[in-house]
Amino acid sequence: MQQPSPDSLRSVLDSVFSGAAYAWRPDNETSAALVRYWRALLAWLADMSEANPLLYRLLIAGLAAVLVAILAHAAWLLVRTVRGAAVPLNPDLPEIVRERRTAGWYFDAADAAASGGRFAEALQLGFVGVALTLEERGLLRYHPGKTPAECTREARVAGADRDRLRSLVRTLYACAFGGRRCTAEEYAAWRSLAAGEWHAAAH
Repeated sequence: MQQPSPDSLRSVLDSVFSGAAYAWRPDNETSAALVRYWRALLAWLADMSEANPLLYRLLIAGLAAVLVAILAHAAWLLVRTVRGAAVPLNPDLPEIVRERRTAGWYFDAADAAASGGRFAEALQLGFVGVALTLEERGLLRYHPGKTPAECTREARVAGADRDRLRSLVRTLYACAFGGRRCTAEEYAAWRSLAAGEWHAAAH
């Protein structure tokens, strides 16, 4: 049997391996698109290097400068982080202790603001005192992020006390946020209403 020549054998192998079954394809469209873009970028750079060598060199130099700047910035951040972690705490600095302010503190602050003529501020401070009073009696779970209206809805107080709480909130909104002028007499009446006893709602 006559042996095929190397050239004919290579030609047959090339024709076989050039078929679609042996063509490499990415697994998904995203990978295929990335491969196409990458090849197009390489082809564009190759064309630029041949058509305009000066512009090609300027582009490469600019990209290299950007890379150096990124690396320098990363190194600077690393040095700052390491130095900051190495600085010991000053034992002579006084420790900040945050004392939880009670309802009484807010009522005193409200009265102090009212004595200075700042009635809108006094009403806001006084309502925080009311909310903390309700919380102390287990009638409300207070959070500084809650509005007075939300506190009124969530308070577990008796019907008459709920009406009283709504009255306090209406005056607060009208004077502190609605622009209505609050007098010393009105604040005194509001303060007296807020200082009353609170009763739990019947289950």
